[in-house]
Amino acid sequence: MKTNFLAAGIIGLLTATSAVAAPPVFHDQACAISVDGNRLDSVLTPNGADQRNTFAYESSTHRWHFWGFLADDNNFPSTASSLRAVVHATSSDGVHFTSDSNLTYAFGSAYYTNYAASIDPPLDFFRAVFDPATNTWKLFNWTENAQSPSPSYGKYNYNTSVNDLGTQAGTTAVVHQGPLNTPFAGNHVGAFGLVDGMLYLRVDSAGGGTGQFAYSEGAYPWTGVDQPSTGGEIAEADLFNGTPYCWFLNSGCGTTDSRIPAYVHNVGRTLRQADGSLGMYYTFRNGATYMRQDQQIWYIDSIDDGQTWSTPVGVFANGGDLTIDGQPLDSTLNSANFSDVDLVRDGSRYRLYLSTQDAAGNYVMVATQGRPSDAIFFDGFDACD
Repeated sequence: MKTNFLAAGIIGLLTATSAVAAPPVFHDQACAISVDGNRLDSVLTPNGADQRNTFAYESSTHRWHFWGFLADDNNFPSTASSLRAVVHATSSDGVHFTSDSNLTYAFGSAYYTNYAASIDPPLDFFRAVFDPATNTWKLFNWTENAQSPSPSYGKYNYNTSVNDLGTQAGTTAVVHQGPLNTPFAGNHVGAFGLVDGMLYLRVDSAGGGTGQFAYSEGAYPWTGVDQPSTGGEIAEADLFNGTPYCWFLNSGCGTTDSRIPAYVHNVGRTLRQADGSLGMYYTFRNGATYMRQDQQIWYIDSIDDGQTWSTPVGVFANGGDLTIDGQPLDSTLNSANFSDVDLVRDGSRYRLYLSTQDAAGNYVMVATQGRPSDAIFFDGFDACD
């Protein structure tokens, strides 16, 4: 049954008048994401590979898109973590997806051996974007720090790589453009988004925030001066100010600064919002245990194209009220915390994707709808089935 959220809209209006950001208002009724009828959960992939994904909406086709893994890599690093293992799927509702193909390398792709990698590098985190500058879809992938000299990840190590999908998001033969040539290669943990020529990377800087960089597309053969690249950091968003957390690499964090030592997780989203502002969505991890920190999606926005940002706020009044297909979250202490966030915009509508735990303790990807904070009435899902 549909539900009107008058109260939520009124709260959003009141929040908009304060000094802090007013995030979109999201339902606490979430639906589990499925691909080919299988929920994206730890039953499907016990090691959590299917929680590593990204989503997009293509207005020209009115289709939702998913890219991610549907099987664990039990011999990491192997081809099961490479680009060829990434599954593409589409949906008419953004919840129930049907796969069509794994990604492949198209003619004109760069070879990973050109960047001193001895294997097709493993991919940890994804971010799909549409780039108006080239009128093409991009898939940014981040590769972790190699734990041994062999096999070598080369210039992909602790760096983001770029793939071009062409003008259609559903293209599965992608042009691999290689790893980023950036001053923060080896010093960032993932891409949050590409907006109007600016790439947003979560950097391991003194502030541990999200840096803004001018992005350069590069050109075939994607090596040397033709490699996709960024300039130096232009500005950096403070993701900790006013939160219960401090950047755990900073001296004094947890001592002279009594807040909880933490870091912002590799997966977040920066995008242009319906009102023209930039929005940024992210989650925290504990600096000592690396575990998910809370039942919240954190949010900041910018009205000057990323030069300054608002004070962080949470998008949920009480994240513990979230339900999955009508059922409550895992009630075990410190369980069901949120991570792996993505945010997709369809006109003035928003779809928030996140990972949490269901009542049985399974990690599961879910989606919930949202509207701008100044929308008084909006409708929920008819159902999750």
